[in-house]
Amino acid sequence: MNDMPLEITNFFLAMQAGPSGQAQLGQLFAPDAEYSEPFSGLDEPHRGSEAILAAFTASRTDDFDDAVIHLGAVEVSGSTITVKWTCYSKAIPGGSGSGTNVFVLQDGKIISLKTTLDLG
Repeated sequence: MNDMPLEITNFFLAMQAGPSGQAQLGQLFAPDAEYSEPFSGLDEPHRGSEAILAAFTASRTDDFDDAVIHLGAVEVSGSTITVKWTCYSKAIPGGSGSGTNVFVLQDGKIISLKTTLDLG
């Protein structure tokens, strides 16, 4: 059985919704949240919900609007939720990519998200 919190389910639904999910996505993060990701090439995390939403918006292309995200293993340990995923989209070289998101929740908001890609 999967005990994934609703906030994390809503995160993936908003990501898959494309541009129409951006407002919901922004509401899921605490004002002082941090997001580390491999897509922008930045070494430092995005800090603050506005910067995080801007990073998601900047990484989207029209080609990514066809994205389908399949969730794999989910591990919940207190306020830390680890989710394996595979994303299928024509925007991704080869048509698909996979990785892991590690979320930390506090008071119903995402306070930390670290995304890593499976390489190899």
